[in-house]
Amino acid sequence: MAFFLFVTTVLLFGISVNEVLALSEKPETLFRARDKVVELLLSDPSSPLILHAAQVIYSKLEILKSANSSPEIHIANLIVKGDLNEFYDSLSASDVKRLPDKFDLVFNLLPISRDYSDFFDRISNSDYTGAVKLFSKLKFIYKIPNFETFLPKEKISSLWSFFSQAIETSPEIFDADAAKFVASISTPYDVNNLSMKTYVWLSGLDAYQAQNGIKTVDFETMISSFAHVKTDPNLLQWKYIVSKYLSLYTSITDTTRQLSDAKDLSPFVRYATNFYRSTQNFPSQYRKGLSKILGTYLTLLLNRVSTTEFVIPKGIINDMRKLASSNPENPNSSKLLAIALSSHSVSSSAEKEKKVSVSNISPWIYVFVVLIGLTFSSFIPRVRLAVYRIFKFNKLELGFYMKKLSKSPEDFRWHMKIAKVYEKIGHYEEAQKEYSVAMKLIGTRR
Repeated sequence: MAFFLFVTTVLLFGISVNEVLALSEKPETLFRARDKVVELLLSDPSSPLILHAAQVIYSKLEILKSANSSPEIHIANLIVKGDLNEFYDSLSASDVKRLPDKFDLVFNLLPISRDYSDFFDRISNSDYTGAVKLFSKLKFIYKIPNFETFLPKEKISSLWSFFSQAIETSPEIFDADAAKFVASISTPYDVNNLSMKTYVWLSGLDAYQAQNGIKTVDFETMISSFAHVKTDPNLLQWKYIVSKYLSLYTSITDTTRQLSDAKDLSPFVRYATNFYRSTQNFPSQYRKGLSKILGTYLTLLLNRVSTTEFVIPKGIINDMRKLASSNPENPNSSKLLAIALSSHSVSSSAEKEKKVSVSNISPWIYVFVVLIGLTFSSFIPRVRLAVYRIFKFNKLELGFYMKKLSKSPEDFRWHMKIAKVYEKIGHYEEAQKEYSVAMKLIGTRR
């Protein structure tokens, strides 16, 4: 019997509380709801249902009482009605700078905390589209006094992931209001941590991601200004490096596009060494993206040079060899060498005039010099090698180096010399292989 009376009492109170809450949804009946909840409290001051109803009514009355201007009164009425979406929309109005202190009681009435938690859940589940929709509404709640004290403590650093993914697709929501919201829920450490995470994230990414990242950092800089926090000291230097990175990336991309239809290959051959050298001036973590597009450029250039009657100047060929030999571990070194070997070097007219043609020498003098050279060469290897070079006995010179290589197979110098002989006689494929072996041996010595 006692249990039955208890259940009946709870049901009656439940009906009464629901009636009170229904009355409280309209500003004009809010005072009647207050009077009814007072009566219920006198009957059962310890009932959780009645205490909750009393809290709701008290919060609404205090919010209405503190509203002064027309925008504030409009927002207060929306809170009383319990219309969350309209509340967000009204809060975004430019004439609402900050609400009165009593408006922080809105957290007793509207499920803002639930949306806040849902926002971070969507980030953790990589639902950035849903997170953007919530963020576009939540970003204005910084106008509510002390709002951060009513929200669950979240890992603010997860916002970094949200920025990097969403700022490109929805840049319009990452404005001053968004920055104020993030600055309000973040500690100074959190803001600096965001900047550092972006700095690390950008290392070695392609241009699209880098551009995305720069926008992210611009937004974080805005956050820092509202949070009165000094940004990371490395940020400016990093942004300078990234600007150079993007500039070089764009230059290589544009030049690759122009190379496809170019008739004069001269400037593009010069660009190859300039681009190659420029990529080496970046920190190692940035080279990956640059090396990839440079490889595309060098491959296209090699195809054009190989299928065109184009002669690469000797100075550029030497520069290509030097660059490739000094960076044997670089995947583009072999491509640079292949371009150098695909064309004969050009000698200036002055150099041609200075050269004395062996064919113009008297046959008897020629035979005499050869006999003397061979006689001495049998005793002195260096003299024999010099004779091979002077009289262009390429096969004998090649055999000389092969013999040396058989005794010291790990000595990169013999591979380099063999490669040069192959190049002289026009065996460019064999020359490239020998250069590649030499570069690998150089790499193992470092």
